[in-house]
Amino acid sequence: MNLRLRPALLLASLATLVGAPCSRALTEAEAATGRALVKQYADTVISLEVVTTLKVTVGDRAQPPRENKVEVNATVISPTGLSVTILSTIDPRGAMEAMAASRGPGGPKVEIGETEFKDVKLRLANNTEVPAVIVLKDPDLNLVFIAPLVDSTAPARTFPFVSLERAATAEVLGNYFFVTRAPKSLQRVPLVRTATINGIVEKPRRLYLVNDLALGVPVVDASGQVLGLGGVYLENGRPTSPLVLSTADVQELAAQAAAVKPEEKEKEESAQAAAPSPTPTPKAAAVPPATPAPAANPGVPRAPAKP
Repeated sequence: MNLRLRPALLLASLATLVGAPCSRALTEAEAATGRALVKQYADTVISLEVVTTLKVTVGDRAQPPRENKVEVNATVISPTGLSVTILSTIDPRGAMEAMAASRGPGGPKVEIGETEFKDVKLRLANNTEVPAVIVLKDPDLNLVFIAPLVDSTAPARTFPFVSLERAATAEVLGNYFFVTRAPKSLQRVPLVRTATINGIVEKPRRLYLVNDLALGVPVVDASGQVLGLGGVYLENGRPTSPLVLSTADVQELAAQAAAVKPEEKEKEESAQAAAPSPTPTPKAAAVPPATPAPAANPGVPRAPAKP
């Protein structure tokens, strides 16, 4: 089986809209609200650009590392530029693990390494590129937080951001709006669409199931209060149902991410990248790889986040 795989294809499938477009005609009042909201939130939806490298070993043979450049939407959630998006849209590891697990018994063992991230950049609404670093990953909620690297010689920058302080009220069959951006090929123009809550999962955490959504972008009510962040339920590593992660859950992790100093995180990662790889021994090469972990899914007990 070829597991050198197409990480670009896996990530592209996760980064696309995961719901069917809503065909309901909007009232004039809803259309006016949508036009106002896209003006209010357009600058808070930015692009995250990152180069990923994933190493896979099949049997005793290491496959050539594959680099992949990814660009996805992210949402700025603080005036310092802390941003958040969906982890599985930039990290192919979960989908690769699921693919390896689906092979069934027999065949060579497959070991999948940790994804390496480099050349992380935030591209703002005005097309400005800001160097950044990943400060927190939470596979359980499928979220990743990114912070800009501060240039001490430049004037302090304040970013347009989505406030998570006041959460919108969720109602089944209530109509909401989400603001996103078109891909690079369509000039990343801001877009606004509507979503309807079809159901609410209460335990072990609150999740809003919706008919349409884009990933990593804010979902708001007609008054502009934030319902949460567009996400997706992963089943066996594959996207299934669009959902909204509640503002409270995003805010809880954002507080942890804000406590990480971006410059120190960058130094730590640079030191790890520069460290020589351990020399493998024949005995170590013969050890079977660990059983692939199940894909992360919102709605299961939380595992500790990885700073």
